[in-house]
Amino acid sequence: MLDWESLFKRYVWDNRTTPYLVPLSKLNQRQAHHEILAYCLFVGVLFGIIAITALSDATPHGRSPSIGLYAFTVVCACIVLGFTKSYPAALYLGATPLAGLVYLFVYGFGSDRARVDTIVVAIIALLFLWYSLRLVALAYSYTNFPEPGDEKSPQRRLFKR
Repeated sequence: MLDWESLFKRYVWDNRTTPYLVPLSKLNQRQAHHEILAYCLFVGVLFGIIAITALSDATPHGRSPSIGLYAFTVVCACIVLGFTKSYPAALYLGATPLAGLVYLFVYGFGSDRARVDTIVVAIIALLFLWYSLRLVALAYSYTNFPEPGDEKSPQRRLFKR
């Protein structure tokens, strides 16, 4: 039988692999790596979709190669940050919520979309901006984090034995 509570704890909220609310002073390099990897996957996929749709006529303002190019550079910065933990790449990625807010203020208000939808998206972008400050701090102090101990990685089993 499935044990949903332990599955949630293992895959979504495990302090060894997904330490999103653990203070930076208590992280080790493995935890920071997992957090940066999750951020890069989320942002890379999101901006990959934005890069593709910006080149089509599906957006409210039509085809926009400049937005597509910016989204492509964000995907490239995700790849660089994921592999090198580079501080400049983290700074570049930390500015993406600001770019999203600028886009909302230019194209969001006054469009055919309901104002409530635009406000909800703006709140999500502000939360994303708040979290990106943590990402920049993670990349800045990544080399100062201690090496992980000899603890084993958690076993990833779907069913109990």
